[in-house]
Amino acid sequence: NMGGIPTNWKTQVVKDEKSTIVPGLLAAGESGCASVHGANRLGANSLLDLVVFGRQAADTTAELVKPNSPPVQLPAKAGEATIARMDKIRNSKGPLP
Repeated sequence: NMGGIPTNWKTQVVKDEKSTIVPGLLAAGESGCASVHGANRLGANSLLDLVVFGRQAADTTAELVKPNSPPVQLPAKAGEATIARMDKIRNSKGPLP
């Protein structure tokens, strides 16, 4: 498998050997590890993967998110620590480690 994000066949991201699903996170195409071609993904093969697993991601989303469902509430400062960490790396000066 060439993708780096572990997923199940429904494109849901899994986080451990028990295939525990990360709620609300899907991965398909070049980023997901599920493939119709196994480890042999070259050129047009990626397009087929995207069509197959892109459709599956849409089907999975339709299955999980019902019409008129309320939006997911995030914590007030969700993601700020990650952005600060990335800014620190992006704006750092000095020699490479």
